[in-house]
Amino acid sequence: MIRRPTFSDLAWPEDPADADLPQQWAQSVTIQVLDWTWRAFDQLHGNRLSHVDLRQPLEQLERDLTRNHFIEIQALFRAETDGFSTLIPVHEWPEMETRSSPPARPRAYDLGFVHLGHRRWAWPIEAKVLSTPASLHDYLADVRDKFECGVAAPLVGEGGMIGYLLSGQPDACFACLEKGLSCPLVVVPEFASRPHRASSHDRTQAPSLRLHHMVMPCS
Repeated sequence: MIRRPTFSDLAWPEDPADADLPQQWAQSVTIQVLDWTWRAFDQLHGNRLSHVDLRQPLEQLERDLTRNHFIEIQALFRAETDGFSTLIPVHEWPEMETRSSPPARPRAYDLGFVHLGHRRWAWPIEAKVLSTPASLHDYLADVRDKFECGVAAPLVGEGGMIGYLLSGQPDACFACLEKGLSCPLVVVPEFASRPHRASSHDRTQAPSLRLHHMVMPCS
């Protein structure tokens, strides 16, 4: 089936002469995006998570954590920008650039930060619940099947993964993650005090990727 253009394709057309602009924009907002994401989790943890025993069986935990994390991001965004910003946080933002033909639905990011002036540019974050530091099957699947293959962040070359860690230590998680990714994880200077690392990935169908790994202890 032929894939037709979307409204966004026509409303915000890409200029081949400025193909690097999405990457430049993403790099310029990365620290702000990650800072909001971390501080929003601090708020969620301090106000709510620390009062709930997550060791008990809970339904829809991953989706529930993500949507409440997003509300805290929204609150920070509104308080610190008064609504005046080049980007806006969005929950479950569909990635249209790498969509399949209908009736397939495009994959949606758990969290996205979208450029207001060019709404095809999105800084994406995917989130996974990790019951232990070694429970990385679904996390690694998102890295492999979304980010590394170019389905996610196809224009911007930056993105993030959140691991909501229910038990154990982040350092143990990073050791397992580094082995699963078969590539080194590096400290990001701006977040050196956080359980935050980054990996680099070459991609054939999309710009090279820098992927941020944020392990957020929930216990």
